[in-house]
Amino acid sequence: MKKIGLLAVSLALICIVAGIAGCTTTTQSTTGSSGADQAEVVRLAGGDYGYPQPFTIYPRGPGSSKVTMIFDSLLEKDEEGLIPWLAERWDVSPDGKEYTFHLREGIKWHDGAPFTANDVKFTHDYELKHVPISGGIEAGIIDHVQVVDDHTVRFVLNQPAATFLYKMCGFKVIPEHIYSTVSDPEGFIAPEAVTGTGPYRLAEYNKEHGSYQFIANTEYWGPKPTIRVVEFIPISDALISFEQGEIDFTGITPDTMDWVKSNPDVRIVQQPAFWAYEFYFNAVRCPELGDKRIRQAFAYAIDRDELVSKVQRGAGIRGNMGILPDDHIWYNPDQPAYAFDLAKAKALLNEAGWKDTDGDGIRDKGGKKLSYTLSLASGEVRIGELIKARLKDVGIDIQVRALESRSRDANLKSGDYELLISGFGGWGQDADYLRTRYSDVVTGTTSSVASAAAVYGYHNEVLNDLAAREVVELDDGKRKAIVFEMQKIIAEDIPTIPLYYTTSYDAWYISKYDGWMNMFDHHARTHSKLTYLERTGIAARR
Repeated sequence: MKKIGLLAVSLALICIVAGIAGCTTTTQSTTGSSGADQAEVVRLAGGDYGYPQPFTIYPRGPGSSKVTMIFDSLLEKDEEGLIPWLAERWDVSPDGKEYTFHLREGIKWHDGAPFTANDVKFTHDYELKHVPISGGIEAGIIDHVQVVDDHTVRFVLNQPAATFLYKMCGFKVIPEHIYSTVSDPEGFIAPEAVTGTGPYRLAEYNKEHGSYQFIANTEYWGPKPTIRVVEFIPISDALISFEQGEIDFTGITPDTMDWVKSNPDVRIVQQPAFWAYEFYFNAVRCPELGDKRIRQAFAYAIDRDELVSKVQRGAGIRGNMGILPDDHIWYNPDQPAYAFDLAKAKALLNEAGWKDTDGDGIRDKGGKKLSYTLSLASGEVRIGELIKARLKDVGIDIQVRALESRSRDANLKSGDYELLISGFGGWGQDADYLRTRYSDVVTGTTSSVASAAAVYGYHNEVLNDLAAREVVELDDGKRKAIVFEMQKIIAEDIPTIPLYYTTSYDAWYISKYDGWMNMFDHHARTHSKLTYLERTGIAARR
């Protein structure tokens, strides 16, 4: 229950520079670790992510974390793995198809109504009719949910699912007595829409300013909140706002940290490498990209170390072609590295029939040039320009097209691109994402539908076979071996190119709040529900 194979890992948090005042190698805090006085107000950088209920919030990054402050799940994540939350314990049937959760008694919704097993079943059934919010549980996994009694609920699956408990951490339970009368949850922005069982209540939300104010739930059933008020406020420059004391926590890069070295009230800790930029090919729109030799040529021609140096100022790790980052506990180091090598890139392009015969760029026998539009968000133009310069050296022509980030995301999902770059977190999560992003296997069966990451035109039968076995394998040792093989195949095929994983640094004022902690699989301390709660109460959940 405490540690479930892949889900059990302690993140090593590394100081930036030895000797920096206030720097530490641990996330244990002086505030919030053992029942210390509650911090009054902590201010963080804002931005509009929508109304913070599960159906209306923009799900990426800071959006989902705001929902987590209000709504609870059956399980949670701490720094080591999964811990009981709304459910105090659970049983799994021998065939791995039934999960019986025993719920804590005495829990109440923010409006005082009792939380029961009926709310859990209602949440699942309601999602079947509306927008799924269950942390990525795929359609077809759950057969039905059965209420055993007021404090016992059973999930019956159609097949064993290796990641079921992990996914339940994202299953935000909503109140039946409120949502049962709501037919359009995406348009539901009434005050009662943010009635949860969580440690904070929404006090204010300003869409125009992108500001939020959360106030501690003094009657919270779980570990006590360690901050009375958490505010997300509009800022123009995070570093300046932090320096001026407008916000109490920020991310910094090595070239912007000099001013804090002499400040004993600032703690600086490196993030784990679980946020990354990924380079996508669309072999449906551009059939020649279906040739893995061309994709391999891209991998050799793009200087990922240069991206880390010039874009991240060294705060990053070049991507692995097997996808999982070095900090992932199931990372397989035995895979092709694809170090920057223009000669190998040119040789692979020539082998695939693309040659420069007239000095005007490489062409195939029919005279077609390798020329593409690279779509990316406006903040990623520097990455695109560096890649464009390197690919030009091997005769590939690139036009960089900057989009608003949500438009870029929509294009990735719909396949409206030739080449594309997207940055996102979650690279430390359960390794099943190798299946959901790069195989055609959906809930254990092969599907012709494009994978969730929109790797359009990529298909590998061996990978599909491994993916179908991995998703139902409940033995961690056997499952890890399968995941290692999947990484090797992906590294050979290059369905996408992980450009680099970021290792940015967090800085905060110790005197304002020193209780920041990570989830074991995520890089952002501010995204963790537990980061705002007493440590002693959390330890008691194990």
